[in-house]
Amino acid sequence: AMMFIPAEAVFAEIHGHYPDLIELSHRSKVWLVSPTTLMAILTTARAVIKDSATRKQIHIIQEHLILLGKDFERFQSRMDTLSKHISQAHADVEDVNKSAKKISSRFSSIEQVELIQEK
Repeated sequence: AMMFIPAEAVFAEIHGHYPDLIELSHRSKVWLVSPTTLMAILTTARAVIKDSATRKQIHIIQEHLILLGKDFERFQSRMDTLSKHISQAHADVEDVNKSAKKISSRFSSIEQVELIQEK
């Protein structure tokens, strides 16, 4: 719990001259706060609560990371297979292109023979 002391002078007086009151507040788990210290205490408390919530969910994050790792392994395997297929398709296109050039060359040779015979 927090006990807000709205005057800095009163807060300083308590801390300076009433150590027994400070000790009692610590034992009672009560934070004495002033206008100056209130935001720092609230920010710290929020960070602690957020950290605690994150720790409670760390197993969920770990499970999702494991699943994501498996998904990526499957993706990598499929990408490797696709890469092999693309490489094979490229080689097949080059082979077909070679055959097309040979066929075109033979047609040209045949046309040249026909032209020579016609003369």
